[in-house]
Amino acid sequence: MIKNAVIYTSSSILSAFIPFFLLPILTRILSPEEYGKIAMFIIFTSALGALIGLSVHGAANRRFFDEGVSNTELARFNGNCLFILLISTVVGVFILNFIDLAVAKYLGVPNDWVYLGVISVFFGFVLNIRLGQWQVRGKAKLFGFTQVMNALLAFSFSLLLIVLLHLGAEGRIYGIVLTSLIIGSVSYYTLRSDGLVLFKYNKYDFRAALSFGVPLIPHVLGSFLLLSVDRLVINKELGLEMTGIYMVAVSLGSVFNLIFSSINKAYSPWLFEQLKSINQAEKKSIVSMTYIYIVFLILIGFLVLFIGPPILKIIIGEKFHQAADLVPMIVAGQIFLGMYFMVTNYIFYVKKTKYLSYITISSGVINIGLLFVLIPYYGLSGAALAFIIANFWQFICTWIVSAKLYAMPWALWRY
Repeated sequence: MIKNAVIYTSSSILSAFIPFFLLPILTRILSPEEYGKIAMFIIFTSALGALIGLSVHGAANRRFFDEGVSNTELARFNGNCLFILLISTVVGVFILNFIDLAVAKYLGVPNDWVYLGVISVFFGFVLNIRLGQWQVRGKAKLFGFTQVMNALLAFSFSLLLIVLLHLGAEGRIYGIVLTSLIIGSVSYYTLRSDGLVLFKYNKYDFRAALSFGVPLIPHVLGSFLLLSVDRLVINKELGLEMTGIYMVAVSLGSVFNLIFSSINKAYSPWLFEQLKSINQAEKKSIVSMTYIYIVFLILIGFLVLFIGPPILKIIIGEKFHQAADLVPMIVAGQIFLGMYFMVTNYIFYVKKTKYLSYITISSGVINIGLLFVLIPYYGLSGAALAFIIANFWQFICTWIVSAKLYAMPWALWRY
């Protein structure tokens, strides 16, 4: 687990720092308003990701750990997940055909960006299936290589289209979409060549994938409300320019999200294997490791608070300096998200994903309420404070629910 965690984390840091190198360039070439448009596109694709594919890629990962499942059955299950992706995409495009102009106007982006978002999400789902199949098999090197290549391609295309061809914000969007198309296509090819996709409709597979994924849709939408809706509210209350500044702060803070989620990619398969047959002493060891990790995250938060803003103001353009002061607050929210990863896996293991939906939706609603209350008084700092509080709520509630669904000795002093 530690070896894979190092690979996942290293590749995530590298893939996070590749677009990080774009920030000094983009924040000097693009205006805050242009950055705001990019933020709106990313928000749209985040919301669309809950509906295109119906979150069944997680079901493909979980199916791997079921007892007695043959390779042919796993390939057939993956194929049925891709059937669901195709069907949901067709339905999504049909619906968007009637509301695309309204969506584009609300977001403040060109109409064609709506359909570019569909392409990006579609191929992103295929990439998630590919990465998930490597993850559950412990093939961290292939996972990390693909992750880094994805970031490197997006960086290269964006640099070419923005700097050399002077396409502005559109260049960044075209770079994202082109990358997803290429990497998604290669991902599908490798799935087929590895014998991990078999297109044979199976009613049980179809229903099993939906029963895992559909209850997660509110969870994914709740995550959208928690992690992305702040930019919509900022856009409405403060305008695209402030949205662009806040987006830079979120981009800087999201480096930690990538690191924490990468550690979880190594931790969750290892944890699932342990939970198949585990004694009380091993449970106590896992809980102790979790507490040590949480203390480590808190120390990171204090480190960023003291050294982050001065360093970041050197990196980003002067018109985005306000973003540097927001980064410690964004990182604090991300740290609670890192803690959340350490307690949520038990809920996935027992396949009670509906409870995650309840928690995430409530966290998202709290976030929205706080955004409308705090932004008028504190501006962008109010949005960051709402992010911290909502993520803390999500972590605590998930911890309580996971403790009820799967018994672990969280109160170590009692054992």
